[in-house]
Amino acid sequence: MNLLKKEYGHTSPNPIVGCVIVKDNKIIGTGYHEKYGSYHAERNALLNIQENPEGADLYVTLEPCSHYGKTPPCTDIILEKKIKRVIIGAKDPNPLVSGMGIEKLKNAGIEVICGVLEEECLKLNEIFFHYIQTRYAFCIIKICNDIRWKDCNIYRKF
Repeated sequence: MNLLKKEYGHTSPNPIVGCVIVKDNKIIGTGYHEKYGSYHAERNALLNIQENPEGADLYVTLEPCSHYGKTPPCTDIILEKKIKRVIIGAKDPNPLVSGMGIEKLKNAGIEVICGVLEEECLKLNEIFFHYIQTRYAFCIIKICNDIRWKDCNIYRKF
């Protein structure tokens, strides 16, 4: 998760997403969404592996997309590479995705597990989730009510 935090601002308006592929208890691939308009985490991880991922487990912080945008759907490459199981941190609230990625994977016979480290994954993309759900910018206001700047720890998110 710490690696992903340095990507704040580079993927906007898309979320920050990371992916790890594990086969026979060994990490065989990793990837993350590097910048807006580039491949998503799952596709980067699956394109950067050095061995056959068939039968592997794919761990991802956010539900894989199943629609065409600037890049092809992540679910397509997951199916193409014959991943056995997908472990998802958080469901994507974006109406273009929202459960459809999970449904597509399950319909293809892939085992899907949701909600692993969900709280951490939700916190990682707090700004993205806020915008998708409210259509308002995520703002933080710091209020200082002490002339000596000693009592300046009052924050409000909206």
